[in-house]
Order: sequence, then structure tokens, then C-alpha cells
Amino acid sequence: MTRSFIFLWVTVIVLILFFWIYFPVLSRYRELKIEEEKITQELEDLDRKIRALTEERNLLRNDVTYLEKVVREELGLVKPGEIVYKLVPDETPAPSQAGMDTNLNASSAILSEEKSNPDSQAPSASSQP
Repeated sequence: MTRSFIFLWVTVIVLILFFWIYFPVLSRYRELKIEEEKITQELEDLDRKIRALTEERNLLRNDVTYLEKVVREELGLVKPGEIVYKLVPDETPAPSQAGMDTNLNASSAILSEEKSNPDSQAPSASSQP
């Protein structure tokens, strides 16, 4: 009985030591695997960027049309004699409901003024020489 009791205690102690050593190592292994996957993904992203930049470099070196397009878009250069028209977006804020009412009232006032004062209208085509 004492022999089996000692064997049981030794087995329990060995199992405790095994788990005490094994679980931290397993945990660290999982952390390193996750970190490896992240680094591998970053490496793949960088490889894609390198391929895209290499392709663009080759286009800039060999394709005059692409080079002209990039120079025009990014640097804003033009050929001699060209006229550049830049479209500026309208930055006025959208009118609010109150602003729309004011605009309608002002428009109504202008229309009623034109009706009451016919001299303010533009001359017709028949009155010109």
C-alpha cells in the first residue's frame, strides 16, 4: 500500500511539473505563431507594393504616354500653347429651409416690382433700330 501511495504521489508531482512547464511554453508558441502570421501578411503586402512600384517605374521609363499622363496630373505641367481650364467646385453651403423662404420672398418681391413698373423691363427686339 505504501508503495502504490508513493508511486501515485510521484506520478502526480511529475504531471504537475509537466503541466507547469508545458503550458507556458505552449502559450508562448501560440503568441509566436500569431506574430509570425502578422509578419507574413506584412511581408506579402510589401511584396505587392514593391511589384506595383516596379511596374510603375518600368512604365515611367518605357511608356511616353503614361509618363505624360503622370506629369500632367501630378505636376500640373502643360505643353506650350495649351490653355488650362480649372473647374472650381461651388463651395456655397446648401440653403437651409429658412434661407429658402427668404429667397422665395425676395424673388416674389422682384417679380411684383417688375409687374408694377413695366419701364424696368428690358427693351424688346422690335424697339431696336
